[in-house]
Amino acid sequence: YDVIHVNLSGQDIHILGELREILGENSKTKIVANNDYTVELWQKSFDYWPTLRRELQYADMLFGTEPYQVGALEVLTGRKVHLITHPCFVKRLKTLKPKRNLDVISVVTHRYDAYHNTPSLAVNGLGYKTRLIGYDENNDILGKQFVTSTCYNEIVLGTNYMDFCDQLLESKVVVDPFTLTSQSRTGWDCAALGVPMVGSLRNYSARRCFPFSSCEPFDIKEMRRLTKLLLENEQFRKKVVEHARNEVEYVSYDYSREKYLKALDEGSPILEEKNMPKEDN
Repeated sequence: YDVIHVNLSGQDIHILGELREILGENSKTKIVANNDYTVELWQKSFDYWPTLRRELQYADMLFGTEPYQVGALEVLTGRKVHLITHPCFVKRLKTLKPKRNLDVISVVTHRYDAYHNTPSLAVNGLGYKTRLIGYDENNDILGKQFVTSTCYNEIVLGTNYMDFCDQLLESKVVVDPFTLTSQSRTGWDCAALGVPMVGSLRNYSARRCFPFSSCEPFDIKEMRRLTKLLLENEQFRKKVVEHARNEVEYVSYDYSREKYLKALDEGSPILEEKNMPKEDN
């Protein structure tokens, strides 16, 4: 193989060393690794930093999918870590049209933080039906499914990707208040689909594609203001959508391939701390 790519989860940290032992030190095969977890989940996944650092050294190239994760990996390893977000089929998504026009406000929930009840304060009473999408009742904190059901007009369970895209397209505004420092695929999807989103500043896709309509996920007052502005101000709405549709090319297949091949060529050399790169803006 030219490349062996390991999407590194906690139970798989031994794989890099095993691969290196099989390939040998002089193999032309490149071992590539990316950490599968956002920084908040590291404590649940990795018990001992020296072990993780040692195993990561077996990789020829390291990358992360959002800037905070990249920075933490560079501090841990002392090596260059490339920023390569998960690619998105931007070209295909830009061709999709809504199958029906519901004009709802959709709030996206995520299984990692189950942050869905409080954001309802930002979207109710604005003249549109509200719904929670991507919901998993088994993951609701302390089994509060019935409490959650009182917060929105409709609760929609998690589904397959294409149906989820249809749910985004049906929305007048999408609100994604994800509290973790993820790249958050929802931001890329909404940008490519041309759907305005109120995003979380903790998410890379929101900061990149929706800088005019994102805020801290716990700032409910600002979240409500931005949602209302997207509903009522057509000029602002157009500005948000157009900026997002241009920026989302950053995760297109073509550009993602270009970033990956460039990183593969550069590898992950040892960094001098004073020269460690800043966030890719």
